[in-house]
This record gives sequence, structure tokens and C-alpha cells, in this order.
Amino acid sequence: MLYWSKGSLKTRCFFNVSKRGVTKTARLDRLTEVVESALPEGAELIEARFSGGPLLTLLVDREDGPVNHEFCSGIAARVSPMLEEEGYDGLVEVSSPGFDRPLTKPEHFERQAGHKAKVRMNEPMAGGPHDGRQNFTGTIESVTETSVVLKLLEGGVEIELPFGSILRANLKEDI
Repeated sequence: MLYWSKGSLKTRCFFNVSKRGVTKTARLDRLTEVVESALPEGAELIEARFSGGPLLTLLVDREDGPVNHEFCSGIAARVSPMLEEEGYDGLVEVSSPGFDRPLTKPEHFERQAGHKAKVRMNEPMAGGPHDGRQNFTGTIESVTETSVVLKLLEGGVEIELPFGSILRANLKEDI
């Protein structure tokens, strides 16, 4: 376990360290729960992450309108006092997910079926035609409770990727 603090800030971030580096923390999980409980109806937390020092970055989307400056500042004002109650007194940044939005839940993949995505696996694939390969880019063809099927851009081959083995996934839109 690694403890991090800087200067007179009281922010405490606890990280579990594994062979693969820093994993998602219980601290971040708790702050994520707090943020999700504070969001207005129709808003969704796409991703929460610590970004360089005591900065909590929140990527938020909504069903009923644009994710503009007014919406983001309203979310920040709404969640900041609740985060302080949890002992977090670092900076909070609220932003839209952007064009390369993260895909962090099976529902995100379902909503983006037919769109291109870039997926990085936790470990390189073992065996088969994709032996040693860790990154895949393709069109989201289908989604189950446990995996996503991508039709790869090169060759048009379909590959099933288990959600439990995905390190990171993002939309890959041509702009």
C-alpha cells in the first residue's frame, strides 16, 4: 500500500499496488459512490479518476441536454460539499466525456453498438491468431453480460473480449 500526501493538504489517496501498477482504489470507489448519489436524474458518471496530484476528474454525461459549462459547474458545486464530508479536500474537475469517451460499463458498449472503439486488454492475448496482442480497434458488433464482440478494422475478423480482461476502452470516432 502506498500513502500519498503533499504539503499542508489533508488529501489522502490510498493505492493498492500490484504487478501491473496502481489499481482502482477503495478510496476512489467511495468517492464515486458519493458523486453518483448526488447527480441529478438523467445525468451519469462515466468515469472518475485521480489526475495528477489532488485532482479528482469526473466525466459526466446527460440524457436531456448538452454537457456545457453551466451544467459542469452546477455538478461541481453540488458534489464538492459531499466530497468534503468524506474527507476529500482536493480539486474537482467536471467535464464531458468528449469524442473519445471512455467505455467503462457494459451499458456503454451497448449504447455505442455500431461505432468504432479502441480496447486495451489487461494482458496480451495468449494463443490463437491474436497471440501477444493487447490492443484492438474495431466496430462494436454485439454485447453480452460478460463480453463485447469487436469486428476488427484490419481483416474484418470478429473477436470476443471479456469485460473482466479489459483495462481501458474508448470510442474511436473519425472526426
